[in-house]
Amino acid sequence: EIASALGYADQPHLIRDFARVTGMTPGQFAALHSH
Repeated sequence: EIASALGYADQPHLIRDFARVTGMTPGQFAALHSH
């Protein structure tokens, strides 16, 4: 749903771009910032 809302055709493209910008996957980012 988030990928679609941001204009991505599918989740893998969103994950790839997110990782390129942040240096980590969305899951890694969430785990790091969940505390």
